[in-house]
Amino acid sequence: MKKFPILLTALTLFSEEAYCSREDLDSARQTGSPPTSRRKGYESQIEALGSDRQGPSPSGKGEEKDRFGKVAASPNVQNLPASSINVYLRDPIYKNGILYTSKGGVIQNNDIRIQASTIQYFHRMEDGKMVQKIEAEGDLLVQYKGRVFVGTELEFDFNKMCGTVYDAKTLSSMWYVGGDKIDLSPDGSYHVANAFVTTCENKDSSWDLRAHKVNVIKNEFFQAKKVRLRFLQLPKIWLPSFKLNLKRFKEPIFRYYVNWNKGPKVGFRYQLYSWQDLAIYGRAEYRWRKGWGGALESEYLPPDSLTTFTTRNYLGTDRLFNAEDVERRYRVQGAFRSQSRSGKTHTVLTWDKYSDVRMPGDFKSEDFEVDTAMKTIFYIHHRENDILTYFKLRPRVNPFESIKQDLPTGYVITRPTEIRNTGVISTGFFKASYLNFQYSDQLVTSLQDFHSPRVELYESLYRPIHMKALTITPQLHGRAIFYGTSQNHETKCLGLLGYGLEAHLHGQRQFSRYKHVIEPYVNYSALTRPTVGPDEHYIFSIQDGYQKIQQVAGGIRNLLFSSRRPCKEASFTADLYANAFFSDPVIPQIVPRIYLWLGWRLPSVHITLHNCYNFRNQIWDFSNSRLRWTVSENVALSFETRYRSKYDWRKSDHENFILDVTRSQDELLASPLSDRRITLLSNLFIRINPFWHLKFECQNGFYGLYKNSIKEKPYNEFKVHLYTWLSQSWRLHFYYGYTLHNHFDWNIDIQLVKKPF
Repeated sequence: MKKFPILLTALTLFSEEAYCSREDLDSARQTGSPPTSRRKGYESQIEALGSDRQGPSPSGKGEEKDRFGKVAASPNVQNLPASSINVYLRDPIYKNGILYTSKGGVIQNNDIRIQASTIQYFHRMEDGKMVQKIEAEGDLLVQYKGRVFVGTELEFDFNKMCGTVYDAKTLSSMWYVGGDKIDLSPDGSYHVANAFVTTCENKDSSWDLRAHKVNVIKNEFFQAKKVRLRFLQLPKIWLPSFKLNLKRFKEPIFRYYVNWNKGPKVGFRYQLYSWQDLAIYGRAEYRWRKGWGGALESEYLPPDSLTTFTTRNYLGTDRLFNAEDVERRYRVQGAFRSQSRSGKTHTVLTWDKYSDVRMPGDFKSEDFEVDTAMKTIFYIHHRENDILTYFKLRPRVNPFESIKQDLPTGYVITRPTEIRNTGVISTGFFKASYLNFQYSDQLVTSLQDFHSPRVELYESLYRPIHMKALTITPQLHGRAIFYGTSQNHETKCLGLLGYGLEAHLHGQRQFSRYKHVIEPYVNYSALTRPTVGPDEHYIFSIQDGYQKIQQVAGGIRNLLFSSRRPCKEASFTADLYANAFFSDPVIPQIVPRIYLWLGWRLPSVHITLHNCYNFRNQIWDFSNSRLRWTVSENVALSFETRYRSKYDWRKSDHENFILDVTRSQDELLASPLSDRRITLLSNLFIRINPFWHLKFECQNGFYGLYKNSIKEKPYNEFKVHLYTWLSQSWRLHFYYGYTLHNHFDWNIDIQLVKKPF
């Protein structure tokens, strides 16, 4: 099919050029009348102008033009500004202030470049005013204010820097825009009459938007009025107007999808409104034998990024697991983020309310998720030179969740400061909260919720001592926590001291290709026995779990830096370290575990290996390895193995051993913290060609043992994604996969997005 001229039209560069500058025209200007009508063409002028082809020169001095029409400059040349007009024509003819050619040429200045096969350039006085304009047609290509236009004819006024392209087309972001005429404005905006909008590269597109008028303002805002959506040349949908921000929003403009996940489902997502910094999307979908669902979404993304606002609101019908009736299900989520102009104050508000615990997984979609981590939380922090303040409010909005509610929490921390030129650094914080821990209302066993005011005061002192390559830092800190109530309905005041010593030694040696850095280190840290035991006050989080401990962590770190990669991270890292515990009845082994971290980082390969051996139980506690390899610009892969034994507890902070010295090994083995597992993770990306690429994900799990007694079956999950471009901006995504929750499912969706190349 015939392609758009914008893709194919390019006038062959002239092997020999004719040059006629603005100075030449000033010296050769004569009085005359312009051509009568644009629609009559140029044929009526060829005969009149042809008599001057071999006649006297425009200067009247009898010099003869060469075969390319190069005209000698007049002695009375005026100085030109930087925005002068340069004229490059082949075999031009000049008469009555008009320079004409039918053999091709280029006219340009700083803002515009005009290329055509037939050109008339007007440069003369009319009614006492200087007129500078151009009329051109045939293989027309116009570059104006960073945008390209093609059409049949052009009229342009250099004095006003505006003009009209007839039967014109251009590319605006992901859209091909054309119409009967396009009016060009001095600020780069343009207006299209009787317009069409499409993404199809073919001239006879399968679908398009027809509009009475289209306005594009400064290459950023696209507005169409009286819009008709046509498919196969037939009108389908009518819209009073259509607005779009061409630069601010990266989400797909349209998205159509069909998938099979517990039954077939079809749907589409459409950008209803986009102007300035706000975009609004609508979504509708239908699931077989379940019913309809829909969503209203919004995005506020200003260019300064100081304040952003995003919402996703879904309502639909579906059948819950093991439920007999179809139920109404919903999810309301959003995020508001803002910071002051000074950057000192940051505010974040996120919310995520949904009908049931399975809702986020059952209706999961990549373009529907907001970065809320399924939390409803508000916090604001303000920073000054010597102090940082923080306010946090987190209520429970979903009754099936078990969470710690901050109702609220206030936090003040001081900047580390030196005490009277002693070298001793002091820092601390104050925190006040009202905490309420609520268990899920769907738990089989009824658990008693608990709540309490909580006030914490912390102060730390440390003094770095530098002795050439050795740095020693003794530390002392104290902590006091007040609980308004406890299990026996009494107030509790917890206090403890901490002390320790850190020592680091740094040595390095330069070789021809590498620099070797060695860093032996040791860290002794201890806590006194708290005044209140952990079973005598409420435990809201890890920040309430304190117990007597004496721990020594020591090791030696080796790093190799390549001289070929200056200012980069180490090419090789090896860290061998261990923890020792003293006078602890729960951990009889002084050194229960030893750790080894290895890492190789090359330009296209990154390998990491982290191992731990358990001396107490004579077993590998965990072993994690990962390979990431960029084979070429078209192939990349990663492979990861994760192994943990039943003695490697599932802790939020793997380097915090308060739990290990508080609870016995038998208690921990009987808890969900013991979860033996082997997992294999693999990812493969292949760019088959610039228009097709494949992504494969696989996860395999086996050797599972839960709570030291429940053996779990092996499992295998995989996902295959295939992407291709159907036309300029339509991307097709095919997905097929198997997961434990959804079993086999597949998905096909088509998105209108801006092509990244």
